[in-house]
Amino acid sequence: MTATTTPPAARAVAGAGGPAPRPADPDRASVVWKLAQLLVRVWTSVFFDLKVYGLNNVPRKGGVLMVCNHQSLLDPILLGARVRRPMSYMAKSELFRPRPFAAFLRMGGTFGVHRGEADREALRTVHETLVGGGTVGVFIQGHRQEGFEQAKAGAGRIAVVEQADVVPVALRSRGWRPGRRIAVAFGPPRRYARDGRRAAEAYRETADELMAEIRSLYEGTG
Repeated sequence: MTATTTPPAARAVAGAGGPAPRPADPDRASVVWKLAQLLVRVWTSVFFDLKVYGLNNVPRKGGVLMVCNHQSLLDPILLGARVRRPMSYMAKSELFRPRPFAAFLRMGGTFGVHRGEADREALRTVHETLVGGGTVGVFIQGHRQEGFEQAKAGAGRIAVVEQADVVPVALRSRGWRPGRRIAVAFGPPRRYARDGRRAAEAYRETADELMAEIRSLYEGTG
């Protein structure tokens, strides 16, 4: 096995202290993802009226950050139901407390983040995934809500710092039940830059801009 070193940019994101998070086995994650995606496609086709818009906006190669709203527990499933590539999710650390469920999440490439604080290990995982050409899904509001307020600046920070393709995603899943129409809409990819602004200002404004794009996509699914 060839030894690898953490890139300088990753060390800068992670900070001076703290061990690097243990990444998921990419081969195992890919197998789990493909199996789960097949099952989800069948399930959503049978029980829901799922509409997908703009799927071709998702780049086939290279690091991609998908920034989404969050309406229900169904959202991670909807997001991965039609995307052609494996995806890692940034999920709240509380989900990893039941050990069997935590093992399943990690097998699929999901990693935890401590909400309300600068989680350096989570940021390092995001960085290494994107640099490695992977896909990361982030819920911009941090928790489930019906509207389009309270965009977290952390999502803007990742978009600006990582300089990867960013795809806004609108999820219409509120009050889901069998037979009900649900929808996923993918916007065109773009990149965000600091452009001479103060860091905090750039992150905040980028998050707000992404939230506005998501809202516009959402309105188009109605």
